[in-house]
Amino acid sequence: MSLKTFALLFCFISTFAFAQQAAQPAPGSVPGTTLIAPMLPYTPSLDVTAMNQTVDPCVDLYTYSCGGWQKKNPIPPDQVSWSVYGKLYQDNLIYLRGILEQAAAAKDRDAVTQKIGDYYGACMDEAKVESLGAKPLRPDLEAIANLKSTSDLAPLVAKLQLSGVGVIFASGPEQDPDNSDAMLVAFAQGGLGLPDRDYYLNDDAKSKETRERYLEHVQKMFELLGDSPAVSKQNAATVMRMETGLAKASLTRVERRDPYKQKHKMSPVELGKIAPEFNWQAFLETV
Repeated sequence: MSLKTFALLFCFISTFAFAQQAAQPAPGSVPGTTLIAPMLPYTPSLDVTAMNQTVDPCVDLYTYSCGGWQKKNPIPPDQVSWSVYGKLYQDNLIYLRGILEQAAAAKDRDAVTQKIGDYYGACMDEAKVESLGAKPLRPDLEAIANLKSTSDLAPLVAKLQLSGVGVIFASGPEQDPDNSDAMLVAFAQGGLGLPDRDYYLNDDAKSKETRERYLEHVQKMFELLGDSPAVSKQNAATVMRMETGLAKASLTRVERRDPYKQKHKMSPVELGKIAPEFNWQAFLETV
């Protein structure tokens, strides 16, 4: 094996050095054009220009192998570090965006492409989003407002979770930790707006400041929904009180690393005995 071949292989192994091409707009993204595949953001082969052959490989093999790539790819101002992995991730995002834009702009589309394109187009229609305001949320907000008792809570929680709203706790299918051939319905702690239970319970200055800013944020969300500042402030305090209660009942990060503290297999009947105020049967039937 020649030194150059070894250097190329070294660079490939150490940095996964695909030849990076400048990101280009995806062809077919202009309305009325033919829908064709966008250009790949990289060439799936080794790139000799990624090397810096002016450097003695016996002195600095890494720069000899990868110096060209480093020179062509300085760390972007919005990144704390940069590598072929980071660049490949960004290039792939641009590539995927090109696919979505094509799907939204193409006139002759199959059913799947139409769904993808319409979904993306609706998300990117900022004028429509601004004009609708909170209207798309109204059905869920009204369903919450119309709750009459705790017995009505379970089916609504199930419907919200099915639509992607992580309310009160998390749930879903999970592999049985004692039998890899079986699946279980799993429940886990959740319902927190802040990243972790400690954000609610720590008493240091930074945690207190974070909670104050979170309260301001939640209040602002209620105001955007149409509540008065006074009502929004009261609602934000209620949210914080509820989430703090959930945080107090949550495991710490260290505790969650212990699988035996997370494994509590039981029947639905046993689950109902632990939390009798929640209609688990109605929840399970809905999901």
